Amino acid sequence: MKYFIPLLLAVFLITACNDDDDYDEHDYHLEYIATASVDLPDEFIYGNYYKIKGTIELPNTCYFYYNQYDYFYEGTTRLIYPIAHVDDGVSCDDEVSIAEFVIPVHALQQETYIFKFYTGEDESGEDTFLTLEVPVVIN
Repeated sequence: MKYFIPLLLAVFLITACNDDDDYDEHDYHLEYIATASVDLPDEFIYGNYYKIKGTIELPNTCYFYYNQYDYFYEGTTRLIYPIAHVDDGVSCDDEVSIAEFVIPVHALQQETYIFKFYTGEDESGEDTFLTLEVPVVIN
């Protein structure tokens, strides 16, 4: 019995590390994707939690969205960049799809929130944004 457990462990480790798995690896990259629309409340009540809902358009079937985004603070401003997973080296259909994202917000500042949602780049390569403001009400 004392040899059975080490032998079982060795067999498990050898088979678990086998490189002959049928794993379909592919290349991909992450890309900021433009925000199409956002649903915000008219105001935040200080201390309450909110879920900000937005939509993005995925330009073809190589784009996937997993509710991933970059969220940056700049004083009272929040910069939000939705991130798409894009498969490389595969054929894609030009079928546009809509994806939704949800961002939790805990209203803990007394100043108006300024949200800047990424919408792409202008002709000079500068980021463009959908800018929305939400005032905070203190009860």
